Amino acid sequence: MNLKPHHIGIVVGDLERSTAFYHALGFTTVSNLPFGDGSRAIRFIALGDFQLELFWYAETPATPPHAEGKQMGFRHLAMETDDVVAVLGELRALGLVGEEAEVNHVPAGYKLLFLHDPDGTEIEIMQEA
Repeated sequence: MNLKPHHIGIVVGDLERSTAFYHALGFTTVSNLPFGDGSRAIRFIALGDFQLELFWYAETPATPPHAEGKQMGFRHLAMETDDVVAVLGELRALGLVGEEAEVNHVPAGYKLLFLHDPDGTEIEIMQEA
């Protein structure tokens, strides 16, 4: 498989506080993705080639860990490829995903495939469309 690390997504309680913390460690802001209704925001920050995607939600989730992807802390590990459809085929051949797994096209210009490791951690395989 032709994969390389791309980013890690983390749900944070206070976007500005977390951004300031990571800036103190040398990260810089790459992009902001606010939602018009103020319900959430996403900010990408980077340290060299390594990126973190910080997720913030206006309503503090009252759900247990690993429910709806809104728990505090680590959200997913993302890997980038130049052919997500080929990766899907390889993952199926290895028995790591079932026939229900599919590539999703998102408006931001990406093709995404999601799967979970044995402990339930979400893994995102992404390709720029």
